[in-house]
Amino acid sequence: MTLYIIVIALIIFLEIKFDFFTKNFKKIFKEKSTEKIIVFSVLIFIIIFSASLGSNQIAKFLKYNPKYVGKPLFKNFYGPYLYFKFLFLKVSSKNPTLNNIYLINTAIFCLLSTPILLYMAKKSDNDLDTHGSARWATISEWEEAGLISPPGKFTDGVILGIVKKRLFGKVRYIIENLKTHIALIAPSRAGKGTGVIIPTLLNWLGSVFVLDMKGENYQITAGYRKHALKQTILKFKPYGLEDSISYNPLAEVRIGTAYEVKDATIIADILTDPGEGKKRDHWDMSATALFIGLILHVLYMRRREGKIGTFGDIVDFLTLTDKTLEQNFIDLMEYKHLEDYSVWNDIYDSSQMKGINSGTHPIVARTAAEILNKDERERASVISTVMAKLSLFKDPIIRKNTSRADFRIKDLMDYKNPVSFYIVVEAEQMDTLSLLLRILVTQTIGILAPEMDFSSDKPIHKHKMLFLMDEFPAFGTIPLFEKALAYIAGYGMKALIIAQALNQIKKNYGDRNSVFDNCATTVFYSPTPLDTETPKQISEMLGDKTIKVKNRSYKAFQIGSSNISESNQARRLLTPEEVRNKVAGKWNIISVTGLYPRIGVKLEYFREKYFKSKTHKVYGIPKTDYLTNEILSDIKTINTTTDFMKEEEDNKLDKRIREEFLENIESENIELEDIDEIDDFEDYETTNEERDGMLNTLYSDEGLVDPEEDF
Repeated sequence: MTLYIIVIALIIFLEIKFDFFTKNFKKIFKEKSTEKIIVFSVLIFIIIFSASLGSNQIAKFLKYNPKYVGKPLFKNFYGPYLYFKFLFLKVSSKNPTLNNIYLINTAIFCLLSTPILLYMAKKSDNDLDTHGSARWATISEWEEAGLISPPGKFTDGVILGIVKKRLFGKVRYIIENLKTHIALIAPSRAGKGTGVIIPTLLNWLGSVFVLDMKGENYQITAGYRKHALKQTILKFKPYGLEDSISYNPLAEVRIGTAYEVKDATIIADILTDPGEGKKRDHWDMSATALFIGLILHVLYMRRREGKIGTFGDIVDFLTLTDKTLEQNFIDLMEYKHLEDYSVWNDIYDSSQMKGINSGTHPIVARTAAEILNKDERERASVISTVMAKLSLFKDPIIRKNTSRADFRIKDLMDYKNPVSFYIVVEAEQMDTLSLLLRILVTQTIGILAPEMDFSSDKPIHKHKMLFLMDEFPAFGTIPLFEKALAYIAGYGMKALIIAQALNQIKKNYGDRNSVFDNCATTVFYSPTPLDTETPKQISEMLGDKTIKVKNRSYKAFQIGSSNISESNQARRLLTPEEVRNKVAGKWNIISVTGLYPRIGVKLEYFREKYFKSKTHKVYGIPKTDYLTNEILSDIKTINTTTDFMKEEEDNKLDKRIREEFLENIESENIELEDIDEIDDFEDYETTNEERDGMLNTLYSDEGLVDPEEDF
């Protein structure tokens, strides 16, 4: 009887102290999860085990007399029912031996169930929310959101990390394929390339737009995307002497349409942008107007020759030595851009056409007149500003690689098969090339994400596309990109923005920018010691949890007299110091809007058989493809990008490869023995046992804990 009183007292204590039998017990078990099912099953097992043990002791004491114990389940083994049958009879109280059996089995039950009850009490204590309810997400919660791949399989999307491996289970991956954007904040050499960029390029099935620093991503992933995924591969290397497509920004200006001034203005605004949030001054605005006129002039001029105008043509116009610059502008006012200029009557009103020579473009003529009417010093300053912005296009390599239209931007999402577009740039070239890259990104968004058409439920484009913007701050400020993040997902575009620190984004877009706000998923690697802003923002983003704090007070002049009180207080789920020190090395923090955050394990693709079987060591390094190789053009082909939507898909993606890629990571039957030795860090081989051990030990390293537990 004493032990029964102890058990009842324990239950009353837990109810009074933790209030979870009336409040939190339902909270613990109201949602399905592996952990909760296991806890409940263990409790049931303990009850059945204790009762069965007691039943067989009772049967033995009664010498298995069928009159008292009935028939066994099988030879001399009885179920738990005997224990409860005699529990409510007075036989046990009159027989010391039988009473001892009940006492011993009750003690066994208490011994086994107490840790479970205390664990439940701890879980109840962790569910306090008076000062905050922040916690780590469970695997089941992220499974329901579609963020964790099935065991041993891959799904389409951006790979962000590894989930802790369950006992006897397969490795599972955190793969984000939501119709939202991702921000990855990781310092240099933190593993973002081996953990996110390369695995994603070996997994994403749609088109990709990749800023590829040093060309490593192209080298490792282009072969697989070309030969296995049957994609068109485009490599634009602005400073490349060979094996690079040419990108002519002026080819995307839709001359002969009502959009020609708008398209030219977009380019001119980027060229004259003062940067870093500065306002445009008089010289910038005057230079913009001059750029618009010169862009339209060279496009119409070259059209007469069956070609497309280039930035090199503008440089030539401003630097020709056979005439004075003033005479060039005088000639511009009389240049005959079109023989049949009736097309302009539908674009420009009569006041804009008034006083313009027949066949001369009205905007070009008025731009020339505006320059000629300026004071000589002012004119020289405006032209000097324009020439400074065009200095990049004086380089013969850049001029060559911007002289043709080897592809059209619409091809990226509307070609007959998905397109992998790699922009290969060396780190030291980013400052020089940022102007050209800003034009490319802005045109891509402007052309692929125009005004939304809701007249049809069908997708606007044939293929979805991932913007993989490594070293995003190096582009400089792209105003349209910041605004477009709010709506380009509706066009099938997904952005993966990568920066080394939050301060880099704030420097370009200001403290109140919306770049970070429009990324529903954020991934953080451990910041550098000098980065104090990022840990603070991570800590603030994770929020507060509620903890119990005990306070002991003493009475003066009364030795041994004290009072202990408890109070609930708020505590950051992770403090800035814990972000810097505990979440380091092999870990990353992943936050998704609408879900609790989770700590993931960094992926290293060169340790994974699945990814190693898809690198250049198996598929090689392909040459770039060319879609148009177009120098010659007439006004119709300049007007709109080639429309591939109506073409028959005679080169569809191999269904067998696609299905195997999505459904079974082992189905390609590529053995590691067939892979050449991988140089440098890639030659590190791990056995299955080493791989299992590596993942299991990640959660026992010094200073690190299971993501499902609080720090």
